[in-house]
This record gives sequence, structure tokens and C-alpha cells, in this order.
Amino acid sequence: MKEVVKVYTPMIWADRHWVGLAIDLRAGHVDVLDSLPSLYNEERVQRFLRPILQMLPYLIRYVAKNNSRDLSPFTCQRRTGTYENSRSGDCGPVCAKFMELHLYGDPYPHMSGLTDGMVDKFRQQYAMEAYKTIVLPAYY
Repeated sequence: MKEVVKVYTPMIWADRHWVGLAIDLRAGHVDVLDSLPSLYNEERVQRFLRPILQMLPYLIRYVAKNNSRDLSPFTCQRRTGTYENSRSGDCGPVCAKFMELHLYGDPYPHMSGLTDGMVDKFRQQYAMEAYKTIVLPAYY
């Protein structure tokens, strides 16, 4: 584990809600970046995450042959005090923004300082980036 310490990935829960996972490989911990924490209780969250938390140590042992980490499951915790988005359809872009902010140490506007207006703007930005990256190259 010399090069990669943190891994970020989105995860969908029950085919309806996206969250971001900030996985600290060295600490054996997962921060769950959830824009609608009231949707699922802690027991349900643990049920969603249990397979991943148990599998990660084995994956690390397999990939990083010189790793001495034990095979105990990773721990996890939902990040509290973040922007709560109750509008349908925004959880994917918000989880992407949460992961971006977490990567940079949660700078301004912070995960707690996002607003619906900001969400509208970065949804548009993400759509334009996807268009430039995926659609335009297909024609040129």
C-alpha cells in the first residue's frame, strides 16, 4: 500500500439511491457520503455495506502481495452534517460532488454548504463534460 491510500467510488443502494464511498485502504475505514441520510436507517446501511467491508481486506491482500494488513472487515461511518438533497434525481451528481470535495479536504462551499442552486449548476457542468468526453469524440 505505498501508492494508493484512498479510493473513491459511487455505490447504488436498492437500485434507487447513489452514495459516495471514500475508502481509506491504510486505515481500513469507509466514509459514506450520503446526500439523503434519512432514506435508510443505520441497520439497512450496514446491510448494504457489509459485503464490501468484508471483501476489501481480501482484495487488498490479493492485489498488494506485500501488504501485512489483517483480514478483519473494514469499518464504516456515514458522514454527518452534509447537504441534504430531497429532490429526486439529484443523488448521483451530489454523490460525485461529495467525493470531489472529500478528495480535496472539503473546501468551500463544503459538503454542508451546498445549495439546490449549486446542485443545478454542477449538474449542468457534469452533463456538458460528459457530452464533450463521450458524444463529441464520436463525431470528430
